[in-house]
Amino acid sequence: MNTPQMPGKLIVFEGTDGTGKTTQRDLLGRYLLAKGYPVIITKEPTDGPYGMKIRELYRHRSRFSREEELELFLADRRQHVKNLLLPSLMEGKIILCDRYYFSTAAYQGALGLDPEIILAQNDFAPEPHLVLLFQASLDIGLKRITAGRGETLNNFEQREFLEKVATIFSAIKRPFIRNIDASGTMEDIHRQVVGCVSDLLQPLRTASPD
Repeated sequence: MNTPQMPGKLIVFEGTDGTGKTTQRDLLGRYLLAKGYPVIITKEPTDGPYGMKIRELYRHRSRFSREEELELFLADRRQHVKNLLLPSLMEGKIILCDRYYFSTAAYQGALGLDPEIILAQNDFAPEPHLVLLFQASLDIGLKRITAGRGETLNNFEQREFLEKVATIFSAIKRPFIRNIDASGTMEDIHRQVVGCVSDLLQPLRTASPD
């Protein structure tokens, strides 16, 4: 779904686990709020009923086929689009979304489904104005998950699986995708993010940066 008629902007943070996209989403949110922008912070899967079912996949992967998993992601996204994304875009808000249908294509594609077919199945969802694709080596990402967060890797975070995910992410070509080198410091990555969004958001400024 194209969104040129809507006054808001949809900025999506994508990448494999451990690339720091959630941290950078939140940093950008605070930065934009300080500049006077009307910001909405969100994520997928959502905290709605379908999103909660998706989180069960992390613990009970064998209960669902890959097709059933995909249907859960699509159902969760339909609710997200209807209840938050479209209303916020119509109100002129800047939406910062951690994961979107590109993650669905990459992760479900790594299970053997066709990524381009998955992307086509999401034609009901508004097209992002900007996708920030965070890229770092799997060694860095896995270290951030285990040593940095102190977490145990779930089924979606195993190296062999994430290698397939990263390959699919790199193969998705859209004019609004910008690659972010996520191997550096938090500050370095934030500067890249701000640089990517500056031109897009300039016309929406509601308050002076000073």
